[in-house]
Amino acid sequence: METKRLVLAFALSAAVLIGWYVLFPPPAPAPTKPAAAAAAPKTAAPGSPAAASPATTAAPAPVAAAPPPAAPAVPVEPIAAAAGETVEVHQPLYTARLSNEGAVLTAFVLAQHRDGAGKPLNLVRLDAPYPGRTLALDPADPFLARAAKARFAVAKEENGSEKTVRFRYREADGNGLTATYVFRDSYVIGLKVEREGPAGAAGPVGVVLGPSIGNPSGEELQSRYSTPGGTITVATGGSVTRRAKDGLKEAVPGLAGLVAAGLEDNYFLTAFLPGAQGVVALRPVSLSAPVPAQTAAPSATPAAAPAAAAESEVVLSGTGALATDVFLGPKAIDILEKTRPGLDRVIDYGWFAVLVKPLLWGLRAIHKYVGNWGVAILLITVVIKVLLYPLTHKQLVSMKKMGALQPKVEAIRTKWGSRLKQDPQARVKMNEEMMGLYKQEGVNPAGGCLPLLLQMPILIAFYNLLAHSIELRHAPFMLWITDLSAKDPYYVTPILMTATMWIQQQMTPTTGDATMKRVQNIMPLVMGFLFKDVPSGLVLYWLMQNILTIAQQMILNRFTDLGHSSMKPKAS
Repeated sequence: METKRLVLAFALSAAVLIGWYVLFPPPAPAPTKPAAAAAAPKTAAPGSPAAASPATTAAPAPVAAAPPPAAPAVPVEPIAAAAGETVEVHQPLYTARLSNEGAVLTAFVLAQHRDGAGKPLNLVRLDAPYPGRTLALDPADPFLARAAKARFAVAKEENGSEKTVRFRYREADGNGLTATYVFRDSYVIGLKVEREGPAGAAGPVGVVLGPSIGNPSGEELQSRYSTPGGTITVATGGSVTRRAKDGLKEAVPGLAGLVAAGLEDNYFLTAFLPGAQGVVALRPVSLSAPVPAQTAAPSATPAAAPAAAAESEVVLSGTGALATDVFLGPKAIDILEKTRPGLDRVIDYGWFAVLVKPLLWGLRAIHKYVGNWGVAILLITVVIKVLLYPLTHKQLVSMKKMGALQPKVEAIRTKWGSRLKQDPQARVKMNEEMMGLYKQEGVNPAGGCLPLLLQMPILIAFYNLLAHSIELRHAPFMLWITDLSAKDPYYVTPILMTATMWIQQQMTPTTGDATMKRVQNIMPLVMGFLFKDVPSGLVLYWLMQNILTIAQQMILNRFTDLGHSSMKPKAS
């Protein structure tokens, strides 16, 4: 019985399984992608249908269109020189030397000016840590950085007094550069830099002026009147901006529309004259001198690295090409006026620059006859003193009258002095009494100030003329004064200036105020200390001024009649 039930169970199970497969057959397998067709472009043989018409194969999944391949650079013939070469250009005013390594200016030696050692002055600074070149390519651009170290092919032309030097460099990929210098019979040279690139692509162009200017001596560097390497820009409107060589904390970019942008010292200027073309940037630069070679024993202490020098450089930049004039020469007013309108503003004549030209004309006219700039300073000081005599005479007479009235003024002060703190009206009444005294004696208390104020612009203008006049640079006077632009090496003239100023102060009538008298006694010593390192031409002028004022005061004391008998000084 049990066996029949077991057989019946197997039979029913088999019937259920067979019926399930009949009623619910398994799904057909999904068709696979034609892998061979998808790979047809890579694997099909050339000329097969699949290769000739890939669109006829199963549609591939859509993909982003690939960019068209860049056109391969067409190799060009590189242009470069096999060896280094120095080109020297002679003009009546200067000798220029250029190197084909970077197409830079390595020397610009002025024929009519000397440095502190008596050698012809080179406006390109050479001593370490300075690079010994200027008008170099700006290394901010990778190609220009490579070109700055490359050797350019050189071509020279000469057309009358105009001499052209052309440097050309090109790499195999088509990047290249041509720098053309044009030297004329003036302190202005022409510079044109043209960039070439693959398929005519124009890259950036930049030229660096500096750092620094000239080769000052140690004595000139110690003088506070010699500050080589400061930047200067002259705007089209005439405004001038100066910065000390270490005055830039960060770059000043984007300066456009300038008359000039460059580097200066007291007497010379190197500057781009870009006009409306090109953009100027002022850039700080830190120069480190090489560490001296260790010559002592290995155990010796290594030599300390020299301190870095903070300097500035001027960068003129553009795109594709750049053309500019460059001034390298003395800051002589007639030369600057002929070079560019407004360029004479690079000479710092101060607030009274309008008075400088007639004074300079007079100084040159006298020098033409005497042939010595020191003597010319002394003589023009006499001329100025004579022209200002009416004003100075009126000033001295007024001060002398005020001095003669001092006993009466002191009597009024004594009269009211004890009541000034208790009675608020006492000071008003004291002042009214003093003014009454001045009116009665015909004295104006401010009469000594107005003539002095009228003289000051002329005196300050002449002072600035002597401080910046290139005619006085290295000009000898006599005896121990061999350079009117340098300090007196033995301090003789500053000491004489201090002594004559003290004598002049003692001869000048005072108002009787004790504080004022102490100031007058101390002032000559202060002025003597301030003038001890001033160019001797300036000290000479101030010394002559003191001597003439003393003589004028003596004449005034001897012959001037003060009018009212009560104001005449008592006979000793």
